[in-house]
Amino acid sequence: MLFAEKLRKLREGAGLSQEGLAQKGGFSVGNVRNYEQGRRLPSFPIVVKLAEALGVDCSAFSGCSDVIAGEVEKPAAKGGKKYPQPKKGGK
Repeated sequence: MLFAEKLRKLREGAGLSQEGLAQKGGFSVGNVRNYEQGRRLPSFPIVVKLAEALGVDCSAFSGCSDVIAGEVEKPAAKGGKKYPQPKKGGK
């Protein structure tokens, strides 16, 4: 399952609209729409905030096929290339 699909499913399961999730998590509605349409993948800190707003643990997103072991696959519209996650510590 893709991140976008999982987010939509969790949001609907929580009984929230995109606007409701945006308000509860402190996001713009546009960002929530972009995440659900697969136009953007959020950074890990945003995933944590999304999970908190949805009342789930961030591991709920761990099985998403477009988030792969330390790499994020860009959405298909952007070429589908993989880029390594930035390392902590500024190096």
